Parts: sequence; structure tokens; C-alpha cells
Amino acid sequence: MKYYIVVLIHLMIWSFYTLAGWLSKGDSKLFHGLLFVIFFYLCLTAARTFLPSGRQSMAMTLTTLLLYWTGKAVADQIL
Repeated sequence: MKYYIVVLIHLMIWSFYTLAGWLSKGDSKLFHGLLFVIFFYLCLTAARTFLPSGRQSMAMTLTTLLLYWTGKAVADQIL
């Protein structure tokens, strides 16, 4: 159940990252990189809250990131 909660929280956070990136289209690449680092750290911190070890938190964060970006790329191709 903990993993399910972490996945849902991560998907919400990555959705907010996409929204923030869309709202700041005119900003520089440096800002987008910093924005990614901040949201990645936020996901990692959320995972550390629910999962017992740092390794599991990092693995879950990277897995949900890959899942989200793959789904987003597929959705962008369809739409």
C-alpha cells in the first residue's frame, strides 16, 4: 500500500512539474533544469517519508519518473 501511495504522490508532483514547465515556456534552459532538480528532490523527499530506505526511495522516484515521461511521450504522440 505504501508503494501505491508513493506512486500516486509522484504522479501528482510530476504533473505539477509539467504544468510549471508549460507556464514558464519563455524561460531559459537553466531555469528548467533547476525546476527539474527541485521537483526531483520533492519526489525523493516524499518517497523517503513513506518508504523505509533511501535506496527504495531513489528506485521508486526513478521508476515513477520513467513511467510518467513514457506515458507523457505516448500521450503527446496520440494527441
